[in-house]
Amino acid sequence: MTQLQLDPTTQAPSISLPKKIVFSLILWVFLMFCLAGIGEIFLRVAPMGKFQSSPFREYDPNIGIALIPDKTVHHNKGCFQGLVETNSFGMRDRARTLDKPAGVFRIAMLGDSVVEGVHVQPDEVMNIQLEKILREKGYNAEVLNFGVEGIGTTQELLMYKEKVRQFHPDLVLLTFTSNDVMNNSSIIQPQVYGIQTWYAPYYNLGPDGGLEFQPVQKRWFNGPRTWLERHSLLLYYLERIWFSIDYSPTKWDGIPVFYGSYGDPLSPDWTKAWQVTDKVMGLTKNTVEADGAKFMALTWADFWEVDPDWRTRLEAQIKTKLPPEFNPPKAHERLEDIYRRNGVEYDFLTTYMQNYRDQHHLQWPHFSFTCNPHYSALGHAVVAQGIFEKLQQHGMLPPLAGSAAPVAAVH
Repeated sequence: MTQLQLDPTTQAPSISLPKKIVFSLILWVFLMFCLAGIGEIFLRVAPMGKFQSSPFREYDPNIGIALIPDKTVHHNKGCFQGLVETNSFGMRDRARTLDKPAGVFRIAMLGDSVVEGVHVQPDEVMNIQLEKILREKGYNAEVLNFGVEGIGTTQELLMYKEKVRQFHPDLVLLTFTSNDVMNNSSIIQPQVYGIQTWYAPYYNLGPDGGLEFQPVQKRWFNGPRTWLERHSLLLYYLERIWFSIDYSPTKWDGIPVFYGSYGDPLSPDWTKAWQVTDKVMGLTKNTVEADGAKFMALTWADFWEVDPDWRTRLEAQIKTKLPPEFNPPKAHERLEDIYRRNGVEYDFLTTYMQNYRDQHHLQWPHFSFTCNPHYSALGHAVVAQGIFEKLQQHGMLPPLAGSAAPVAAVH
């Protein structure tokens, strides 16, 4: 039998370097797609233990961030079990109509994650609780929830212009959180988020002291990225991990720059942030009232007002002593000055929540969760009752049938 003999001088044709690079790139892209597919399947079928969630927020070219319409998402993390349900308008709320029903007093709540309330069940969120209280008291009222995580006063003004005003509210209730001043600063907010990107519009101070608008940064490949944000669990979990890194090299007096809002005196950047907040608050009030609606600002009780051990707890969290310039009450003084200077009807929930805490002997974490500073179901219920009483005191509610017109509170 004759064997085929190979000529030892014959060599396989060589592959050029450019082709090797192209083939390698194709192989790596293929492997990445395979790994991403495996990861996506794994996250959809594997039990996630104490943490379970999926996408319900997305990039918004006008506001920066928005809720995805018509979503139902279980949002659990250890000590809380939330259920996020959004309606067709992208609101963390039950189904609503643009047209206001006849005889209904409609309240629109503006705010950040405190109002959004994704950590509790749908019927436990403060706007639903407030609506229930109002109806039990005889008011034919709706309370619409326009809360979105991470927005400040500037974004709330744009939210009103873009979405809220088309619902024709009778009262716009703007809720103020301690981080809203940071959210309003195009200088400080990027410092706080550090290596992460947070899309937001801003107002900056112009040379004449007026407001100059800075729109939301455009996003590369926004179409495919939005599709992935809406549909990919893998991308969602990777984003959560990325944001948990929370690295920011910028400090204020040796502590996280976020706390500079409580400084006394303020740094130049924080001074500008408060000035912007002042002007945007006045602009928001004027815009709402020009549409024929009432406007009121309500400030939540801050951590230092609710927790008697706040200093010890905060220093343990940031792993250092607080500087002498850290003066939390000063922030509320500045905010009250802003309200008064702009003729804003306002109130604080501080005393109401402190009284409830003491009457019911609440211990830490009081109105929140052990693993998260946002309001628990109890917190939402308490603030809903507090808001109702504040609205009554300030004459913000229509008179009930057969009753005298309400008298507004005097500051």
